[in-house]
Amino acid sequence: MGAKWFLYFAVLLACSQAAYCPTFTCDTDLGANVCSVYSSGSAYKLNSNGCQPGYVCSATAVALWAEIIHANGSTDKTSFLCTAYTPPAQSTWTAVNCGTKLANKNFKSGNIVIPCTADTDCVLADYTYTLCMCVLGSDGKGVCQASTSNDQVYGGFWRDCGSGGTISDQDIAEYWAFYMMYWEYGQSTVECMSIFMETTMQGGLLEAYNGAGTLAATVVGLLTLY
Repeated sequence: MGAKWFLYFAVLLACSQAAYCPTFTCDTDLGANVCSVYSSGSAYKLNSNGCQPGYVCSATAVALWAEIIHANGSTDKTSFLCTAYTPPAQSTWTAVNCGTKLANKNFKSGNIVIPCTADTDCVLADYTYTLCMCVLGSDGKGVCQASTSNDQVYGGFWRDCGSGGTISDQDIAEYWAFYMMYWEYGQSTVECMSIFMETTMQGGLLEAYNGAGTLAATVVGLLTLY
């Protein structure tokens, strides 16, 4: 019985000491067109030199790749390579229905960015929870997902929706679609975020957003890309 309980507590201790999320550092010595490599344990390296011309690397794809390895221990694919850039296909534009804004969906703490190691860290004002999402950081912690009804994060979106509840300008709609997809990853803390395609995309979309005649000053600071 004693040995069994010792083993049980040893497993619990190991789990409690493991990083909740993969940890990332920036490195200048990785091979050409290698975006990221698995190092050991929960550690990954990012290529500070970025991709070669004509190739790109996605921050969201790297984060998800590392999280899969971190979760199941598989190291079959220990390198994440840059990929050839393919321009997005053009599609027919239609106005966007904004949906319904729910009440009391700011974080209960009043903070905008909430570090986390469990979904229960992500408490909203109505006492529901969002997800603890792994991003690109060095501390093994995640970032709480913001509800799309969070006024502190998405207040600008709901103002752009207006009383009609739709966005009819394509530049404005595309900016907010990207913002909602990427906001959590935009809170990543590694210093080499400029290597990722999302950094360039955000700059172009923000320029188009401002060109549409909408004031973006209230939201620029919420999506900081390094």
